[in-house]
Amino acid sequence: MNTDRFKNYKDDVKQLVLGFEAMQRRGDSRYYDVEDLETIIDFYLDTSDGDMLEKSVRYGEKLFPSSNEIRLRRVHLLCFKERYKEAYKLLKQLERIEPDDTDVLYALGVVYSALEQPRKAIQYYHKAAADGYELGIIYGNIADEYLKMDQRAEARNYYRKALKANPDDERALYELANCYDDDGLIDKWIHFYSRFVQEYPYSKVGWFCLGEAYAAEGLYEKAIDAYQYATAIDAEFYYAYMQLASCYNSLGDSNNAVAALHDACKHTQDKAYVYFRIGEVFRFQNNAVTANIYYQKALKEDPLYAEAWHAMSTCYAFLRSYSAAIDAAKRALKIDPESPLFLTTLAMIYCDSGDTENADRIFECAKPYFADFEQGWLALADYNIIFNRYDDAIEALNQGLPDCELVLEFNKRLAYCYYATGRRNMLYNAVRACLMEGDDGVKDLLEFVPELGQDLEVMNIINSHHNDDKTNEDV
Repeated sequence: MNTDRFKNYKDDVKQLVLGFEAMQRRGDSRYYDVEDLETIIDFYLDTSDGDMLEKSVRYGEKLFPSSNEIRLRRVHLLCFKERYKEAYKLLKQLERIEPDDTDVLYALGVVYSALEQPRKAIQYYHKAAADGYELGIIYGNIADEYLKMDQRAEARNYYRKALKANPDDERALYELANCYDDDGLIDKWIHFYSRFVQEYPYSKVGWFCLGEAYAAEGLYEKAIDAYQYATAIDAEFYYAYMQLASCYNSLGDSNNAVAALHDACKHTQDKAYVYFRIGEVFRFQNNAVTANIYYQKALKEDPLYAEAWHAMSTCYAFLRSYSAAIDAAKRALKIDPESPLFLTTLAMIYCDSGDTENADRIFECAKPYFADFEQGWLALADYNIIFNRYDDAIEALNQGLPDCELVLEFNKRLAYCYYATGRRNMLYNAVRACLMEGDDGVKDLLEFVPELGQDLEVMNIINSHHNDDKTNEDV
């Protein structure tokens, strides 16, 4: 029998549960007092053992059909099965019998929440909070309901109340940080958690959330200090090591990034992902050989890690080992055959290897998946530009342009194609579209098509646009 489930329970609980299960196996019956049955039922509820939860509740109802405590546990069983309407009916009966019972009131809050009635849920959570018991949990739940109603200031307020009642509430710490992040309140985020860790210096999650705030502000050195405090408190804090690695990467410190990832690898079951992240560090340094060593480690842990096969294919292509690159790209596609990224990568590897026939074929297969992958249209355009197939490039760009976010990338390529084919009016339109992106648009355009810097008509358009902008500023 698996005894790990009793790890966090006292021996008397273990003996009660094992005795109940032995009785069930024999088909016997015996008397339990109501408190012991409540303990048994609560164990199955805590460990999410739905089958034994059902059996223990039924047994309790058989012995104590009028016990409100057992009936309340029937409510928990119904909630476990997501039968909230039945749970609601039973709770309303219990409320009529014991209108001030905190457990009943709290359960009604939970059920109203599940039934998407946040105002009612808040009302009952407040009633349950009247006796001052478990205020941290209750305030956290109230905050959740305010989030549902998009009353974000109230949500933040109640997460703070939850932490005042219970500073060890890790869920409230994370949720409050998420609120500050989503609402763009980074200054308040930093201020709150700076004060929090001063008051509770051994809160690993408090330090972690402060690190997240500093990282969001781009203060990576301060973020690193905060994450290091978190790992000093808990040497097995996997997520803190992962965020340390991200900060070191942002600072261009790849050695420490890799070291942090190795630390993370010691404290996770998902070693494949960590090895993949290490591979990415080396890949972006153009160290394709070392990157592939780590991708292979990732694939040894998880042979179906499609992203690792894909990244490996790009490394082999960088090394001009096209046969190996094609094989790795095909393995990624076997796992995810509709990935526009994987299809585009394979097409470009074929292109780089000189196999335009297969490149054409794969791009045709990829086109139906480009609706949400505008980089695919750009890659197809670049591919056609390589071979001076400007009409095909223009067609690809015009297909992707209407719904794209990378507007400048599309328009500067259109400008190049129109310039190369002598379509002056279309060229001028594309140039004007690039100018809408401001000074960066002009700079990118002239870097992409340097010949336009010598084109008088195009430069007149650019200079006229700049003069108009200056006049508007003066006004």
